[in-house]
Amino acid sequence: MTTTATQNGRTAIAGPVTPVVPAELRHDLLEIARAAIQVGVGLASGWSLASRIRHAHGSDLRSAVFVTLTDAGELRGCMGTLDPDQPVGQAVASAAMTATLDDPRFYPVEADELADLEVDVSILGVPVELVEPTDFVPGVDGIVAERGRRLGLLLPEVATDHGWDVERMLGAVCRKAGLPEDAWREPETRCLVFRTVRFGGRVIEGTPAR
Repeated sequence: MTTTATQNGRTAIAGPVTPVVPAELRHDLLEIARAAIQVGVGLASGWSLASRIRHAHGSDLRSAVFVTLTDAGELRGCMGTLDPDQPVGQAVASAAMTATLDDPRFYPVEADELADLEVDVSILGVPVELVEPTDFVPGVDGIVAERGRRLGLLLPEVATDHGWDVERMLGAVCRKAGLPEDAWREPETRCLVFRTVRFGGRVIEGTPAR
């Protein structure tokens, strides 16, 4: 990506940067996600979750996050926040709880499902404006499309999971925002790219993968 460029009168800054998330913090955030999911289904107390958040290493980091639940590779829930100012431990707990109970695409997760579920935490880097479609790297970059109050987001792994190229990803994120598939070509649509650190494991640690 170019360092700076101008398109449609807008100046873009340097390309997206992968956030720095130390190994200890990754471990603690995964444990927070696991605890939040178990609280959501009634298997753990809110006190245990609060304690994990309070004692997480590097919890002064603030970042946008998403939490994804899958069952044998199939999506079971994915929710998050684009708010970069929320403490990361609290953001992960909230996203995990929402993915468990309030993803509108699915019914709430139940306790007897947890042994089959995987959880992944995505820590998002700062989004930067996409200057040229050819700058987008499928499978590496995530994408946001916004116009007015309409907004859609796709995480980097969506391209990998579906085998999508640049135009398929741009079209899909526009559809997710409730816009026409080719809206990314129009100057009224703002496209932003970001990179993530993603890590995860079984929701119930120690259960074998199916």
